[in-house]
Amino acid sequence: MDSGRLEAFSDGVFAVAITLLALDLVISGPSSVSLATKLAAIWPAFAAYAVSFATIASSGSTITRCSRTSPRSTGRLLFVNLPVLFFVVSIPFATSTIAAYLREGGASASLAAAIYEGVFEGVSISFALLLWQAIRHEHLKVALTASRPAGPRSSSAIGNIGYIAAIGVAFVSPPASLAISGLVAVYYIFEQTPARDQPAPGADGSLPEDQAGS
Repeated sequence: MDSGRLEAFSDGVFAVAITLLALDLVISGPSSVSLATKLAAIWPAFAAYAVSFATIASSGSTITRCSRTSPRSTGRLLFVNLPVLFFVVSIPFATSTIAAYLREGGASASLAAAIYEGVFEGVSISFALLLWQAIRHEHLKVALTASRPAGPRSSSAIGNIGYIAAIGVAFVSPPASLAISGLVAVYYIFEQTPARDQPAPGADGSLPEDQAGS
């Protein structure tokens, strides 16, 4: 299967997930309550939207990188990609749940935050499996690690640890749990921004000899 088809399918799923996030950003019409007060009242929806959007965007970038480092996608790689899409599609549900309960506090807010972070942990673990499957092919290993000196394994470990910590913190302070996942999302956004333009991989997924080791 051409890797472009995998990328196109994944891009479609990510686009739908991002679009669904915005459906919860709803404000009632004019009333005796000022618009500023209404906006302040639904701050959890905006905060959760921002974190979820950043997470989905960085996840989509990783999928694109994996698919473009190989001219073809193996059946096993396609199979491993399915859990990623499963959890990504679950993000809008988790986002609307935490947005609805965060301001209320109590056990429900903690559970909503734990569900939210649990979905992100599922995304992170799924991506770890995807990257592990990808780097098993030597021609992908060079391209994947060229722009990530720390290596894809250590990068995915940061997300796994961060989200596990956020799940625990959710039962102490749901807003702090949301903040942790926000920091993880910011890390991945900057982590995936190369310091300089990376050379495009060749037909076999490898980099030019004069730049592969730079």
